[in-house]
Amino acid sequence: MRQIKQLSVVSCQSSEQQSSRAIEQQSSAQKSLTTALLRFCAIALISLFSVHCSLFTAYAYADDDPLGLMRDDVLSYFRPLKGKVVSVMNGVAVINIGESSNVKKGMRFIVFGEGAVFLHPVTKAPIGTLEAVIGKAEVKEVGYDTSKAFILTGDVKVSDKVRISETGVRMLFYQGKNVDWSLGDSYYRLLKETGRFELVDTAMETDNDSEVIAEAKRLNADVVLILSAKEAAGDTMLKHRLLWVDTPPIPPLTKGGEGGFAEDEVRVAVAFMKELRFGEEFFGPQKGDVRTFVDLPFGVRLLTAGDIDGDGKAELLMSTGSDIRLYAPGAAGDLSSLYEIKGTVKDDHIWLDVLDINRDGKDEVILTLMKDDMVVSRIYEFKNGKFSVLWEGDVFLRRIGNELIAQGYERGEGYKGAVFKVAWDNGFKKGGSVSLPKGVNIYDFTFISEPDGKNLTLAYDDTGYLNLYDEGIRVWRSRGDYGGFQTTFKRAAPTIMIERGEWAVKDRLSMQNREILVIKRIPLVGMAKGLGYSKSEIRSLWWTGVNMEERTIIDDMPGNALDYTIADNRIIILDRPALGIKFKNILKGENPIGTVLYIYSLKGR
Repeated sequence: MRQIKQLSVVSCQSSEQQSSRAIEQQSSAQKSLTTALLRFCAIALISLFSVHCSLFTAYAYADDDPLGLMRDDVLSYFRPLKGKVVSVMNGVAVINIGESSNVKKGMRFIVFGEGAVFLHPVTKAPIGTLEAVIGKAEVKEVGYDTSKAFILTGDVKVSDKVRISETGVRMLFYQGKNVDWSLGDSYYRLLKETGRFELVDTAMETDNDSEVIAEAKRLNADVVLILSAKEAAGDTMLKHRLLWVDTPPIPPLTKGGEGGFAEDEVRVAVAFMKELRFGEEFFGPQKGDVRTFVDLPFGVRLLTAGDIDGDGKAELLMSTGSDIRLYAPGAAGDLSSLYEIKGTVKDDHIWLDVLDINRDGKDEVILTLMKDDMVVSRIYEFKNGKFSVLWEGDVFLRRIGNELIAQGYERGEGYKGAVFKVAWDNGFKKGGSVSLPKGVNIYDFTFISEPDGKNLTLAYDDTGYLNLYDEGIRVWRSRGDYGGFQTTFKRAAPTIMIERGEWAVKDRLSMQNREILVIKRIPLVGMAKGLGYSKSEIRSLWWTGVNMEERTIIDDMPGNALDYTIADNRIIILDRPALGIKFKNILKGENPIGTVLYIYSLKGR
């Protein structure tokens, strides 16, 4: 096809050259007339050639875009259709639409019957009848202008109406572990961009369809798309299968993963894969990307980054729980030790931040810790090559945007009173309250700025779910929790027989180009969260103004992601691998629980 286009262009160019030579041989009067005629012909030829090229382009796109072909195949089962039942026998309904109306085997129709008479509100004269949902039917055989549908539910009768509505279809998108991440993610986005599907995903891994169906039921999905892949002569054979959730599909599912009402398979060429990865619209740290891995020689609990010494480069700050160690990250992922803020064995760090509070061009270190069952917050200033305490108090501290906020503490209870702003004027000055929904505390939330200047509040609740609030009214809640929190404290009780629950320091919520990055922890299969995690993910949340778009951007971290920070177009994640005990640290008197850093590039995101 591309050769045909090139020949067409060469032909046009050759014709123009010949015409130009002819014009030069004619008289000036003839030249004027001929030129006008040639211009007219050229315009006509160009218009014809444009149509010719557009047809070839569209055809080439269809051939060269396997994901588009698969998307169209999925859409073909959910296009809006209307029909009527013309006969019913032995649980099978015949409807008056078929292949000529694009009916396909496996489609499911909602069956409607005539309900109560609808009266005019003034004259009370009958003006129609209301429709009532009677049941559901799945197409099993398709003729040219009729189809046979197996009645799944309901008492279906002749003259009942059947319909596939235009409402969104809730679909569980299950991507097998043998599918390249960028390929699956691109297909996911193609389906989502159609606006036909409300896509949900899951962190489970299984080859058993029944388990996927059970997960889809838990997530209230209508249909499941299972995506799988296999190698074929250097290319990738990508396959999807569609399975209904609410009733047993026909044919029945098999343990090996075959079955469902529809499937399609396409060949994805190596060149397409390379182009896909190179041109990824939402570039980000993804499975298979090159990453830097740093095995830390000591245990770390908290992580942040900031320009502490004013050299224009971000330093990496890591809390061991009692000390803070500062490093300069190198381009190759190596860490050069710089400074240290020593603490005591009684210190228990719970939050670490940086912010240029006094506007001197250098970030100050903001630390909140528990000590002797009391909260202590300190602000450290780096000056003349060493750290000194700029301020200390008995409140929780945290950075939000470019502001410092605080909240009171009550011994044995946790957070106390309203969250308030801190105005730094040669010292700590308490400012006005921060407007937050009821029950939201200092480490629970972040703000999402709307185009009209209004702030929405995204906040964790105590069960680990995320909630979005608009002026105190919840407008969205996550469908699952994010794996619990790492730092919790029991509330005081008069006796050991009384349990009063816990208060928690929630996970960090960071904004990156209007995306909110969150940690999602996946417990070990079949085990409670307290017994460990099989892996962790970094997920991205994007509020469109109507709904919350959620996608996984990093999903290959084994164990428990503790904290993360963003610095110099890199996301740095602190992770504790499962069973990551370092016995040599015990001999040194250091934390034996090993931790690692994963460093991904965010360049271009």
